[in-house]
Amino acid sequence: MTTTHAPKQWLWEVAVAVAIVAVIAAAAVWTRIYDNGSHFNGSHYNRGHANFERGRYREAIANFDQAIRLEPDDAHIYVNRGVAKLFLGRYREAIADYDHALRLEPDDAHTYVNRAGAKSSLGQSREAIADYDHALRLMPDTAYIYVNRGQTKSNLGQYREAIADYDQALRLKPDNVRAYVSRGRALSSLGEYEEAFADFDQALRLEPDNANIYTSRGNVKFDLGQIQEAFADYDQAVRLEPDDGYVYFARAYARADLGQYAEAIFDYDQALRLQPYFAGAYVNRAQARIELGQFQKAITDYDQAVRLQPENAYVYFNRGLAKVDLGRSQEALADLKTALEFAQEAGDSDLITSIEEKVQEFEQE
Repeated sequence: MTTTHAPKQWLWEVAVAVAIVAVIAAAAVWTRIYDNGSHFNGSHYNRGHANFERGRYREAIANFDQAIRLEPDDAHIYVNRGVAKLFLGRYREAIADYDHALRLEPDDAHTYVNRAGAKSSLGQSREAIADYDHALRLMPDTAYIYVNRGQTKSNLGQYREAIADYDQALRLKPDNVRAYVSRGRALSSLGEYEEAFADFDQALRLEPDNANIYTSRGNVKFDLGQIQEAFADYDQAVRLEPDDGYVYFARAYARADLGQYAEAIFDYDQALRLQPYFAGAYVNRAQARIELGQFQKAITDYDQAVRLQPENAYVYFNRGLAKVDLGRSQEALADLKTALEFAQEAGDSDLITSIEEKVQEFEQE
């Protein structure tokens, strides 16, 4: 059987989407100040906060579990536990925490924003937009919510509607760099590249040392087939943010496309050293290892990605294809069927078609 691995662009979009959602969720929640007069509960909460900041998400969840046992009606603890679960890819559990928090505090706009982020990660974009709508009814002059809703609309291919949200965000906050960058991405998706690069340039005028802008501009150049130019932007992002795992991820992506698989693996190693819970880096490192014939190492990377994102259809699909290369047909078929279930749940028609084609090949043998 000949295997065809999932297009790498899928893997890039999934990883970047998760990264964006995680950053948005953290920004919306971790500025809260905990104070309910309970010294012991506060200690558990504070330890959870400290563990979260160190990237120890499982330990943070355990701390929040203790805090909830002492204060089961404190909505903020559920929200924060939900954010930690979001970083671990436990999206449904995160949503359950946000649901509970909203039952306790139904008018908390930030909780709607965080729940929307978790729903977006599950591919539930329309449900996420409904949450953003609710948040905007509670906080109608909040620029970042318009940006978040715009990004979700972009995920649905509603680029004009997304641009309208970015425009509104910029009316509210004319120096909103995220709005310029996100609008630039949407414009590029419509083929309006001159306007897109103008937005990236404006963002760089506002924040010339912002690595994310270089990464975003690099993505557009990459999509245009300007791989060397994209690499230069990614390289600049690494120089600006050498402690940010995501910029190494971006540069690795370009290196892999240039056929520099060993160098790409080095960059993915750096990304994972800095962001050990970054499932997308494991997935793409596995792809690079497959190109070098390192199939067993690739399976190990996919295994780790599955542990981090147990509901990600792409991960199961790619692991299944790698197992085909190793002759582990039954295990491969099981992964493909699991991938199909999650893809159907997310309504990802392109991925569903690709998986069904591979399953059909198995059934014809």
